[in-house]
Amino acid sequence: MSAVPAAPAAISVVVPVYNEERCLPACLASLRAQDAGDLEILVVDDGSVDRSVAIAEAAGVRVLRQDHRGPGAARNRGAREARGGVLVFADADMVLAPDYVSRLVAPIVAGEAVGTCHWDELVLNWESPWARAQTHYLGLPERRKQPLEAPAHEEVFRAIRRDFFLAAGGFTEGAGRADDASLSRRTGAVARIVRGARCYHRGPDSFGEVVREAVWHGQNVAVDPTHRVRRAVATLLLRNPLGETCRGLARGVRRREPSVPVYALGYSLGFACGVLYALATRRYVK
Repeated sequence: MSAVPAAPAAISVVVPVYNEERCLPACLASLRAQDAGDLEILVVDDGSVDRSVAIAEAAGVRVLRQDHRGPGAARNRGAREARGGVLVFADADMVLAPDYVSRLVAPIVAGEAVGTCHWDELVLNWESPWARAQTHYLGLPERRKQPLEAPAHEEVFRAIRRDFFLAAGGFTEGAGRADDASLSRRTGAVARIVRGARCYHRGPDSFGEVVREAVWHGQNVAVDPTHRVRRAVATLLLRNPLGETCRGLARGVRRREPSVPVYALGYSLGFACGVLYALATRRYVK
């Protein structure tokens, strides 16, 4: 007598991964601890060369592999192969509170929203002076990745109905850092903000990470083909290293955090390199 196949999970969590062996175990452990019932967890490996795939396989989650094409392509791949009717997109360097998924999907399940996004995002590694410097440099409250005041809606979807996502064509691939906002910009749909869905997101742990993240952010400036060069030059003038370092020094003194001006210098230099690199190569993925 053949076994009866298990019912498909109502919720699928898609985690795009690119060389995340250090962060992935904590992320997957937090997904395993969710109170939302049976979750399908899909790790989409985007061409990693580290131990990310082995870690995901050892955790017993579904693993999909592809050549390196960026997080937008990885999320789309996961969405196409997911079995759940609701998609949740988590990053590999995030740790989720146990009720994160259940809170995030509640308005979708109730038919009140097509998609949602969290707003209570905190710094995971606050003990790092570089993570603290990032928060202070951006002028955010202590330990937060976002301001206290939340808008009613957001362009970034962290959870969304799978049928709507696929019918809309998913995220725009190759859109750089903004790929997770591309669906909203293309269709006009917006994600409802859900307060109380708490997650913890890792900040930079070293000066090198500050620069690498800034390069990635700078690449994003040159993605939009409309007035690409004009926009990039204007951004470089606004984010020039001297001005940003002075701003960082003022904020560092005010917050009593000596790493802020060094962060500002590294970030502004990396950002400029990212803009110039993207303009020269038209390459927008990490």
